[in-house]
Amino acid sequence: MPPTIVITRATHQAGEMQSLLGAAGFRTLLYPAIAIQPPADARALDAALRNARAYDWLILTSANAVEALAQRLTALNMPADALQGPRIAAVGPATARAVRQRLGLDVALTPPKAVGESLLAALPLTAGQRALLPRAAKARDVLPDGLRARGVQVDVVTAYETVIGHGGDDLPAALGAGQVNAITFTSPSTVRNTLRRLEQEAGLGPEALAGVTIACIGPVTADAARNAGLPVDIVPETYTAAGLVEALKERFSWDSSRFG
Repeated sequence: MPPTIVITRATHQAGEMQSLLGAAGFRTLLYPAIAIQPPADARALDAALRNARAYDWLILTSANAVEALAQRLTALNMPADALQGPRIAAVGPATARAVRQRLGLDVALTPPKAVGESLLAALPLTAGQRALLPRAAKARDVLPDGLRARGVQVDVVTAYETVIGHGGDDLPAALGAGQVNAITFTSPSTVRNTLRRLEQEAGLGPEALAGVTIACIGPVTADAARNAGLPVDIVPETYTAAGLVEALKERFSWDSSRFG
């Protein structure tokens, strides 16, 4: 029987990983740990979008931030061209692809590794320049703090909020039946909220994932998993969904051709 992999991404983002895993011959379970919603107060975001041409760089650290900008521009009846003034930096290939597809804009910089530390090192911003960083309501401050230490004026605005997800497959039952081989985490919030869901829905703690391969998309997510008491088994060399799937294939020595 094919190994079963759990996807904890938000419902609107799960399709890519589900397709990649399915093409590799894995079975998948969907357990959306997070959901994305607009900020409670969008006034700071709106002001930043209207003033976008005043910035030297627009820094985007997730595809969710790109989607939030696209939706807000539509609500304001503003064209994506309003963002053409600053150069655009995207944290990784998925975010860069979202910029091109949702905004129709070019990406000037994508760092070697899809993490904030790599983006910080790659950004050529210097003292006196301005950067706009639209992001989740709660996020790490490595990037804005690092830029401010250089004398860069960084405006951090809330573009979206991450809340606990719901629905999907019955993960507690699958765990109880020993039907889960691995679970994937693609952000610290997927780690935290998966554990919250398991506790709220079935009274299960981290020990419920004992014996399940823990696969994290990158080191930041892996740190969150370890801090939550989970042993991390997989962190791919390339911090993308495709890289994570390749690492899972290697882990399970999986050959989908055996199953047609």
